[in-house]
Amino acid sequence: MPSIRSSRAIGAVTTRSVAAMGRRGQDSLEDLKARRTAYALCATAVIVRRDAITELMDSMRSWDLDLEQATQKLQQAREMRADVMRTVGAVVVEGPASPAGSAESAAQHLDVWLDGLAYWIGRGMPDTMREPDQWRGRLEDKTLTDEAIERFVTRCRRVLHPDDDRPARAWRRMLRRR
Repeated sequence: MPSIRSSRAIGAVTTRSVAAMGRRGQDSLEDLKARRTAYALCATAVIVRRDAITELMDSMRSWDLDLEQATQKLQQAREMRADVMRTVGAVVVEGPASPAGSAESAAQHLDVWLDGLAYWIGRGMPDTMREPDQWRGRLEDKTLTDEAIERFVTRCRRVLHPDDDRPARAWRRMLRRR
């Protein structure tokens, strides 16, 4: 029969084990919160910049902007890059590699797309821009960017909700709204 002394020792060990498990659970919860915050901030920054570039491109295609207005909108979209890169850095730190790589890819696609528009603005928005086939490359850049953003959002959801197999329909509608 166990003595009172050994029962107390077992109780103390059990209490310490439960406390350690509680700390690990709390640490895991804090990690999840940090990831969720980093992913949400990055997705927001990427989508806001995507929307600004889409607005610039649509205005250029319809000739609603003069060169000065286009230059201003271009500068605004370029300034958003710092926010995107700061949030991508947070995703890279929080990990894992899958969302981090897709965040970097989405940011890179945004840069390539904007560089294509900047080229035309730098050339003074020439009349050749009026030709529909001149927009094929920029429209492809937009499609690739949208796909990269969707991959990022999907990979974030997989990390945050590994047991949720439902498609992210609401995200897809929002991502493709433009």
